[in-house]
Amino acid sequence: MSYYFISIGGTGAKVMESLTHLCIAGLLPDNERLYIAAIDPDVGNGNLERTATALNNFAVFQNFAVGNDTPLFKNKISIVRPFPWNPTGHDKTLDDLIEFHHHSGTPVGKLYEVLYTRDERATTLNEGFRGHPSIGAAVLAKKFDDGAKLTAQIEKIIGEGDSVKIFLAGSVFGGTGAAGLPTVARLLRENLADYADRISIGGVLILPYFSFTPTEHFDELFARSENFLPNTKAALKYYSERENLFDATYFVGDSVLTPVGEFSVGSANQRNEAHIVELYAALAAADFFARPLHAPKIFKYICRHEADKFSWSDFPAQSERFVQFARFIFAYAHLIKPVLNDLVAGNAKAYKYPWFVDFLSGVDVTAPDVVNFNFYAEAFAAWLKQLETLSGREVALINPAMFDANPARLVDKKLFAALDGNKSKLTVHEVWYRLTEPFKFDSTVAGFGKFLRRLYDVCAA
Repeated sequence: MSYYFISIGGTGAKVMESLTHLCIAGLLPDNERLYIAAIDPDVGNGNLERTATALNNFAVFQNFAVGNDTPLFKNKISIVRPFPWNPTGHDKTLDDLIEFHHHSGTPVGKLYEVLYTRDERATTLNEGFRGHPSIGAAVLAKKFDDGAKLTAQIEKIIGEGDSVKIFLAGSVFGGTGAAGLPTVARLLRENLADYADRISIGGVLILPYFSFTPTEHFDELFARSENFLPNTKAALKYYSERENLFDATYFVGDSVLTPVGEFSVGSANQRNEAHIVELYAALAAADFFARPLHAPKIFKYICRHEADKFSWSDFPAQSERFVQFARFIFAYAHLIKPVLNDLVAGNAKAYKYPWFVDFLSGVDVTAPDVVNFNFYAEAFAAWLKQLETLSGREVALINPAMFDANPARLVDKKLFAALDGNKSKLTVHEVWYRLTEPFKFDSTVAGFGKFLRRLYDVCAA
């Protein structure tokens, strides 16, 4: 079995960011490979760039051998190229992509002119479909087979004797996701019809959860948050009439629309902070991958216990493993990384740190894979901090005081024992002590991966 995740648009890219962290933490089922693909005409999108950075960091350090009996790094990834796939090309309008010059004056051309406004036809699409899914649907339907190559890549995996679970993520209230979710699902199902017994297609439909106030661009084509609810109503009616699109459908949104930062039509300036809704959507993907290949069709709605609070009781059983991973990352960022930096700079002596002598003597801690893990640890901490700063509601997952120092350093060592809001016996001193205890390892575990495996194990409550 292989897992295939396809993000569509900016919201899909943010779900991919959360899924990347879940993958690295080993929260996906089994040990299957995760293939990551992205569809977005806004290739410079800041949200997509941040996600790509986390993916590329993992691609460098994912080969650390940490053993077969731990979830850490167990789901390897393959990034599907081109990443992202841009269905519009550069400086193209809808007229260009539809090749309107071939149809001008014909009945088809006249119908096209009725269906699309002059602005929709003439706006360049470098920054996405600007909240107009009708544009995206037309482009994707025409360009998918020629450009995405997704069908051919999935066929290759199936041809090697594997089955594939395909999961799509995107919003239903904007442009790219609203256009791409049904269009890509339909095209994949049609193109892979000969392999119907070897594939399963699921999707998470992201309902409105944020809002924004434009400060300029009033004459341009762009998504408008006042249209989110009517767009969603129309989208859900569409899905209710097409039950065969997905084998499993998940609906995730929020009753309170969180204001985002500075408004941007798209491109690098569109760099919104992570949101708890995206984590739920990523968990929906994990749930889908855990289902049997031909399980009965389902529609799932995700809710929480309290209206104004998110807590661990609102999350699935994997929460304990997620907390262990968070402890592992903070232990590394707060305790280990500063020591490694001091050792490399000659400001500390190795004999003072038995865990360094036992695990890392002779290991190049300046190697690219170690450096990329350092980058990732900081990125994960930043992502968690963004989840904890949800406007208007309490997010009681990780103690926000853990984020007071930047770069990460433990300002108050007592915080570590209450990292997830529950008093634990796992203090900083206990972690330090456990690192020096005797243990037995799979003989294949070596180098920096061996140290990370040990650190992960000692971070269990």
